[in-house]
Amino acid sequence: MLLAKELKRLASGSVLESEPLANRTTYGVGGPADVFYLPDSTEDLANALPLVLEAGVPVLPIGGGTNMLVKDSGFRGVVISLMEGMKDIVIDKDGGQAEAGASTQVFSRRCQREGRLGMEWGCGIPGTIGGAVRGNAGAWGGETFDDLLWIRGIDLGSATEMTVKKAEISHGYRRTEISKDFLILEAAFSLGEGDPGKIQAEMDRMLVERKASQPVWMRNAGCVFKNPVGTSAGLLIDRSGCKGMTVGNVEVSDTHANFLVTKGGIKAAEVLKLIERVREQVLKREGVDLETEVRIVGEFGIENV
Repeated sequence: MLLAKELKRLASGSVLESEPLANRTTYGVGGPADVFYLPDSTEDLANALPLVLEAGVPVLPIGGGTNMLVKDSGFRGVVISLMEGMKDIVIDKDGGQAEAGASTQVFSRRCQREGRLGMEWGCGIPGTIGGAVRGNAGAWGGETFDDLLWIRGIDLGSATEMTVKKAEISHGYRRTEISKDFLILEAAFSLGEGDPGKIQAEMDRMLVERKASQPVWMRNAGCVFKNPVGTSAGLLIDRSGCKGMTVGNVEVSDTHANFLVTKGGIKAAEVLKLIERVREQVLKREGVDLETEVRIVGEFGIENV
C-alpha cells in the first residue's frame, strides 16, 4: 500500500500493514487494519499526520481495545495507537497530567503512591487515559470527568492542535460529545491530597469487589450495555433470562449479565449476534431498548460512538 510505504519513510514510530486488530482488543477478534501506526512522540505524530489526512482515508484512534468490538472485515484506513510512544505521566502539587496512551490503571497507582486523591476508581479499569476520557469511563461512583481540567488534542480535519477545557465539553454517564475527528493526546486532572496508605486500602476494597462481581478471568470487553436511568443493564438482562445465553463460544456471563465472555476461538459476528439477541429479549420482557456501551468498529468507519 502506497500510504504505508510513505508513512514508513516519514514516521519514526512503527508502521504495520494489514495488522490484525484481533491482536489489539481484549475480545481477541477483528479483521486487519490497512495501516496500523504507533507514533513514538507528539512530534512524530505531528510530522506524519498531514500525510495521513492528505490520503483522505478513515482514521481510527485506538487505546487498549478494552471497550471495542472490531468487525471481522477489519478497518479500511489508518488506525493510530498512542500506547507505544505517548504514555508519559506527571504528578505534582497542582494535580496530574497523562498522555492519552498511558494506562488508566498505571495512572491510578501513580496517584496513590504520590498521595493524590481522585483516581482511585481507575485501579481496576483496563485501557488508556484517552479511551477513558472519550467514554467518560468510571466505576464505584467515580468517573473520568469528575476531576478533569482539560484535554489537549488534534483536530483530524484541519491537523490543528488545541486545548479544550472541561466546561466546553458536554458529557454525562458514559458519554461525551468529543468529536470522533478529535484525537486526544493528553488530559489534565485536579487531584486532592490524601494518605497513600488509606488510598491503597480503598483501592484494595474496590479490586476485591471487582473480582467478586465481574468475570475478570475470561476474555471480555467490559460492560456491553449502558445502564438505563434508574436501573442497571445487568439486572434487566438477568431478569430477562439471558444469563448463560450463547452464540458459538460467546456467552452471557453467569457472574455479571452485562458482560459477554469467551475463552477464544470466536468471530466478531458471533458477538454481534448475541448482543442483538440480548437486546431483543430485554426489549420484549422489560420494555427497555438497551444502548451499547461497547464501541463497534466496522469496515467503513466507527459506529455507536
